[in-house]
Formats: sequence, C-alpha cells, structure tokens
Amino acid sequence: MQRTALLVTACLIAAPWIVHATPAKDSDAFFNAGKVIKIDITIDKPEMEKLQREPRKYASCTITSEGKTFKDVGVHLKGAAGSYRNLDDRPGLTFNMNKHGKDQLFHGMDKWHLANSVQDGTWVHELICGELFRAAGVPASRVGHAIVTINGKPKGLYYLKEGYDKHFRRRHFENPTGNFYDGGFLRDIDQPLQLLSGSKGDVANHADLKALVKACQERDRNERFKKLEKLLDMDKFVSYLVLESLCCDWDGYPNNRNNYRIYHDPKKDKMIFIPSGMDQMFNEPRMGLYQNYNGMVARAVMESDEGKKRFHNRMREILKDVFKPDVIGKRLDALEKELTAALMPIDAGTSRDYKNRIRDLKSRIETRAKHVEAELKKVK
Repeated sequence: MQRTALLVTACLIAAPWIVHATPAKDSDAFFNAGKVIKIDITIDKPEMEKLQREPRKYASCTITSEGKTFKDVGVHLKGAAGSYRNLDDRPGLTFNMNKHGKDQLFHGMDKWHLANSVQDGTWVHELICGELFRAAGVPASRVGHAIVTINGKPKGLYYLKEGYDKHFRRRHFENPTGNFYDGGFLRDIDQPLQLLSGSKGDVANHADLKALVKACQERDRNERFKKLEKLLDMDKFVSYLVLESLCCDWDGYPNNRNNYRIYHDPKKDKMIFIPSGMDQMFNEPRMGLYQNYNGMVARAVMESDEGKKRFHNRMREILKDVFKPDVIGKRLDALEKELTAALMPIDAGTSRDYKNRIRDLKSRIETRAKHVEAELKKVK
C-alpha cells in the first residue's frame, strides 16, 4: 500500500495535470444531471459602469446559485456581431471564477459562459452538436441550461457552456499544458491568433501554427497532405470536417474561418481543431457534402485525393455510428420536456410553442441525413 501511494505521488510530481478528481467529478455530475438551474448575478454600480465602458474587459460580480454564493467573480460580455447584446438587453456573459484571486470553481469549472441564444430559438444546437463531435472523437464543450437574473431583473433562459480552461484541457488531452489558440473573428491560422494558454512548456512564437501554414503552401496537393498529416491529428481533423458538413455549420472554420480553437498536443506534437459557437446549425439540410473551404487547412486537406477519400469514408462511418436521427430525436424529446417546463413560468407563449421548434429541428436533422446518404451514393 505504501509503495502504491509513493508511486502515485511520484507520478503527480512528474505530471501534476493527471489527477484532478474533484473538478472532473463535479462537472460530470452537473452536466450529466441535465438540470435547469437558476443563476442570480449581482453587479454593483461601479462594476456596471466598467462593463458599459469596456464590455470585453473583466469586471467583478457576485453569483448566487443553488444555495451557494461566489464573490469577486470575473465577468465580461461575450458575443460576435449577430449575438452581442448590451447589459440593458440579454447579454451573453463569460465568467472567470479565479480572475480576482479567489480559489473557487462553479460546478468544477474555472471559466464558463452564459449564451443568450438569440440566434437559436431552441437553445440546444450547441448542446446536440457538441455531443455529436465528442462521440466522433473531437473535443467540444459541454452545455447545460440556466434561468438568469441580473441585479434582480429576469433575463430568461440561457444555455450554459463549459469554457476552454485547464479543466477542459485535462478532460480531453493527456498533457493539457500545450499551446491553446483562439481563432478570433474571421481569422485564419496565418494571422496572429490569440494564445490563450501554453507557450512556457510548449513551442514558442507560434512556431506550431507557422509550420502548419508552411505545409498548407506546398504546391503538390498530395505531398501537401503528407506534410499536413505530420502536423495535424488527421483522424480528428477529418472527423471535424465531416461533422461541420453534417451539421451545416456555415460559420465554422472550414467555411468561414470563424468559431474555432486550436490546441497543440505536446504529447503527440499534433494540432487539433475544436468547434465553438455552434448556434446556427442545420439551417440548410440540403446543402452539398462539401463547404466552400475558405479555411486554408480545410482546403489543403480536401484538395488532396487522400483527404477527400478519408472524408468520404469517415462520413459513412459517422452516419452509421454517430449521426443517427432516431437517437438524436430521442435526445431532443427529453430536452423538449425539460425546457418546456423551465420556460413555462417565465415565457408561457414560448413554452407552448417550443414543441414545434424541436419538431422542426428533428425534421431538418432527418432531412440532412437522408440527403447526405443520397449524395454519398454518387461518390465512387
């Protein structure tokens, strides 16, 4: 027993990211429960004024939820052109539990978001798509729901999204200390992406991104694919491309160079793309198999013979094993029941109409699967 304890201790000293049971258990319990929680946010006048002057910079707030109170929580407004709302409206919010020196977590999370879902009237696009991506082996944030008030004023139903903090990275990567980049707004990898974390224990000066750009510039398409496979986790990237297509994500990296993160896994020395901002999905269920591929990495992979072959093969696998309309439909039925009940006290009209919104989403997912299957039959 003593020898085992010493071995575990030695492993923790050598790799302190390996065992963090409490945050992982807390976040698993929260997201697995699927409970719509209530969150009351209090922002005093000086901090409100800070947010009004500089909405993207952190101010301080107090959060009360499920009988617990968290003080000095960092908060700023979130959202791009379509979803951004100011404080007087229904703002999207990002929280950092430890920003102001407090050692505290919210359901096992240091960083998390409240999304106003103004571009998704079902509140479930990111939840469903995230589950599909993770089932296919691609990291993606988990999603829950909350009824929100700010300084006592009701703001309605939000979806609560897991942030890309160290706990997220520990969940998905054996070594979570690598470079983690934010793709920003309409930026490709040849632009100065924001480094969210890493660098000290990983390659410096964006060298990982620069190598990826250089590989994309190889003129011979098939030689380009070989170079990219040395730098990308190609299995995950092809799965990512497939689900971006299946979910009709017009605003993600492959099509629009938007709504993505990139992690450099030090253990594999590979780059991994992570989807984000999936709130406008399945809007065109009869769109083609392929996107415009304005993202240089997506275009470089899909212009090669091997890349397109793997894309077709992986799409067939995901349609068979992951993208199952009947299974997704049952998941949506459970969410409909849960969110209809949550909406009734705060928005009776939307609550009564909610079943129609879910029915429409289920129909579009079914149409998408049938359309893609028909298109795949045309591929030799």
